[in-house]
Amino acid sequence: MKSLNKYPLFFIILLLTISNNEILAQKHQRGPGSGNPTKDGIISGQILDKETNEALEYANVVVFKVKDSTMVSGSVTGMQGKFTIEGLPYGRYYLIADYIGYHKSTIPSFKVTPQSKHYKTGSILLQSSTTNLDQVVIRADKPHIEYRMDKKVVNVSEDLMASGGTAVGVLENVPSIDVDIEGNVSMRGTSNFQVLVDGRPSVLSSNDALMQIPASTIDRIEIITNPSAKYDPDGVGGILNVILKKQKKPGISGVVNTSISTGNKYRADALINYRTSKFNIYGALDYNYMEMTMKGTFLNEIYLTDTTNYRDSETAGGRLRDGYGIKAGIDYFLTDKSTLSLSGKYGYAGFERTNNTTRHIYTIPYSSDEFSRSINESYRSRDAYTLNMNYLQSFDDNGHKLEASANYSNRISDDSAEQNDYATDANWDIDDDSPEAIKTLEDDISDELRIKVDYSRPFSENGKLEAGYQSRFEFSNGKYSFNEYDYYINDWIPNDLNSSEVDFKRNIHAVYGTYANEWKTIGFQLGLRGEYTDREIKNANTTESFAINRFDYFPTVHISKQVGDEHQLFASYSKRIDRPNGRELDPFPFYLDPYNQRVGNPELEPEYIDSYELGYQKLIKKSFISLEGYYRVNTNKITRIRTLQDDGGILHTYQNLNKDFSLGFELMGNMAVKKWMNINASVNVYDYRLEGTVEDEDIENSSTNWSGKLNATIKLKNEFRIQLSGVYRGPTATVQGTREGYFVTNIAIRKDFFDKKFSATLSARDIIKTAKYESTSYGDGFYSYSKFEREAPIISLNLSYIINNYKKQKSPKNGSGMDSDDEGF
Repeated sequence: MKSLNKYPLFFIILLLTISNNEILAQKHQRGPGSGNPTKDGIISGQILDKETNEALEYANVVVFKVKDSTMVSGSVTGMQGKFTIEGLPYGRYYLIADYIGYHKSTIPSFKVTPQSKHYKTGSILLQSSTTNLDQVVIRADKPHIEYRMDKKVVNVSEDLMASGGTAVGVLENVPSIDVDIEGNVSMRGTSNFQVLVDGRPSVLSSNDALMQIPASTIDRIEIITNPSAKYDPDGVGGILNVILKKQKKPGISGVVNTSISTGNKYRADALINYRTSKFNIYGALDYNYMEMTMKGTFLNEIYLTDTTNYRDSETAGGRLRDGYGIKAGIDYFLTDKSTLSLSGKYGYAGFERTNNTTRHIYTIPYSSDEFSRSINESYRSRDAYTLNMNYLQSFDDNGHKLEASANYSNRISDDSAEQNDYATDANWDIDDDSPEAIKTLEDDISDELRIKVDYSRPFSENGKLEAGYQSRFEFSNGKYSFNEYDYYINDWIPNDLNSSEVDFKRNIHAVYGTYANEWKTIGFQLGLRGEYTDREIKNANTTESFAINRFDYFPTVHISKQVGDEHQLFASYSKRIDRPNGRELDPFPFYLDPYNQRVGNPELEPEYIDSYELGYQKLIKKSFISLEGYYRVNTNKITRIRTLQDDGGILHTYQNLNKDFSLGFELMGNMAVKKWMNINASVNVYDYRLEGTVEDEDIENSSTNWSGKLNATIKLKNEFRIQLSGVYRGPTATVQGTREGYFVTNIAIRKDFFDKKFSATLSARDIIKTAKYESTSYGDGFYSYSKFEREAPIISLNLSYIINNYKKQKSPKNGSGMDSDDEGF
C-alpha cells in the first residue's frame, strides 16, 4: 500500500514558493521621497456596499500625495472589507477606494504626523455604479466569477448559457463544480454537499433543489468549500449558497422570462417587487417542462464455478421533468435598525422515466439463449412548502447585530415504478401475453423545524465575535409496497413480505462561536461548533429500533495575509460530517429489477471529513490568478457494496468500510484580455485514493483525475454578446471500478433591445454530441459495464423583459462618450 505521507509535502512546497513571492514583494516595496524619512504612519478603514452595508473583500485602496498626486502605497481589503496600510512617511495624502462594478470613492486631504501617526478613515461606502438616465439603468459589468478568501462568487447575470435554465446550468461553467450528463452536481469530486437558498437549507435534496431554481431569479451563487463554524457542518464538499435577486430601489419592478428548447422543453418565470421606505413586498412564479431522450448499454458477466453467465442489455428511453412554484414575502422595516421578514414558498416537481430494454442472456460454455424485453415506467413527485420568519436587530452601523429565525418545511414524496418482463424471440419480438409484472410504491412524508439565533459583535477595529444556537427537529415516515400482478384476478396483489414502513426521527442541537481579528498583516478567524444528535429508526416489520445519541465537535480555522498590493495568501481547515440518509439506513429490501435488490444498514455511522486548503491570489490590474491546494481525508466512509447472491442476483447495501483521500490543485484565472473580451479558465487536478475492506478483502484503488473549463465572453457591436464554453471531466476511480471521462462544448449569443429592457438569447449545448457516462465495476464473481448517452445538441431560445427599474445593466460610458458595450471588433 502506498504511503500517503507524501501529501503534506505539497503544502510545504507551495508555502515555501509563496513565501518567496512575499519576500520579493516586500523587497520591492519602497516609500516615496529620498533619504530615509520616518515611515511609521498608518492608514486603516473598512470598505462597505452603500446599499447593503456588506463588506467588500478585495477592493483596491490607493494612497496619493496631495502635493503632486504621486502614488505612495496601496492595499487590497481582506476579511470584513478591512484594510491597513503601514510604513507611510509623515505628510498630507488623499485616498481612493475602488471596486469592480462600483463608483470610486475619494477621501480628501488628511495628514499623517508624529502626533497623529494612525489615520482611521472609518467606513467608506461605495455606491454600485448604477445611475438612471432616461429610466435606463447604467452599471459596470461584474466579472462572471469573483474569488474571495473563503468563497467563490458566481454572478449569474454574466453567464449567457444560464439564460432560460436552472441553477444546475449555471454551475456547469464554474470552478470546483462538475455536472454530469444527467444534471447531477458534484463539488470537488463528491456529490455530498449542502445547498442553501438565501442562507437557509432547502427542503429538497441538493440536486433537486438546484434543478428547481430558475437561473433568472438568482443574483449570485456562493461556493464555500471550507465553511466556518457558523454554518451547519453537513456535507463532504461544503456549501452552495444560492442568493436570489432582491430589488433595493423604491417602487414597482420586476422581470419576466420565457424559454423554449428543442425536444419539447419549456420554461417561464416572473418576479415582481414593490418597495417603500417602510416595507418590501415580493412574489415569484415559475413553471418548467422538459423532455429528454437517452440510450444505454449494459454488459454483465457472472462467474460461476465452471461457466460464465452473460447478460447483455440495450435500453432506450425518455425522461420527463416538470414542475412549478410560487413564492411570496414581506420585509417590514420596523425602524432603521430592525426588520421583520415573513416569507413562504410552495413547489411541485415531477419526474417520469420510461425505458424499453432488450436483454440477451447466455453462458459459456454454451447451454442456451434467453431473449427478453423489459418495459419500465417510473414516476416521482415532490410537493413541498416552507414558511420562514426572521427578525434582524442592528445596534449600530458597524456590524453589531442580533438575528433570530424560525423555519418550517414539509415535503410529500410519491414514487411508483412498474416493470413488465416479456419473453421474446431472437429479434426481441414479444410473444408473451402474460409478462412477469411487478409494481413498487414508495410514499414519504418529511417535516423539519429549525430555530436559530445568531449574534455578532465587533469589539475593535479588526476584531469580531460571533455566537449562535440552533435546534433542528426532523421527522419522516416512509412506506414501501411491493406488488405482483395476478392474471387470474387481473389485479395487483401486495406482497407483504417485501413491503415495509419506516419512521425516522432526528434532533440536532448546536452551539457555535467564532473569533476574528487581525495581527499586523495577518487576518484570522477561529471557530468551534458543538452538536448533540438524537436519532432513532423504527421499522414496522420488526420490534427492534435503532437509536444513536452522540456529541460531535467541529473546529474551523481561516487565515489570510496580504503581501504588497497584489498578493493574497490564505489557508483554512474545517471538520465536517456526512450523515447517512433514510435510504441508506432502511434495513428492509427494496426491489430494483429482477436481478438487483437494495438493503439499507441501520447501524451506519456518519462520515467525518478533515478538509485543508492553502491558496494564493495575484491581482493583475482588472484580472487575477488564483492557485488553491486542497487535501481532504474522509474517514468512516459510507460505501455502496455490490455482492453476488446464490440465485445470481446482485445485492446492493451500505457499510462503513473505507477511508479515502483527495489531494488536489485548482488553478483559476479571470482575464480581461481586451475591453471586448473576458476569459475565465480553471483546471482542477487531484489524486484520489480509496482504502478499505470489502467482503473480508483489502482493497486499494486510486486514480489521478482532472477537469478543465474555459469560458470566453465576447462583446460585439450593436448590443451583441457571444459566449463560448468548454468543459472536460477526466476519468476517475470508484470503490469497485472506474468511470471514464468526457467533454462538452456550448455556445450562446445574446442581443439586447429597447435600452436593454428586452433581451433574446440563443444557445446550443453539447454541440458536437460528446457527453456520455461510461463506467465499469467488478467484484468477487462479477463484472459490469454501463454506458449512457443523452440527447444532443439542445438548442434554446430565451426571452427576457424588464419591468420598470429592474433593468438589465449597461456598462458606463468611457471618456470618448462611447458606450463600452459597443466596443466590439
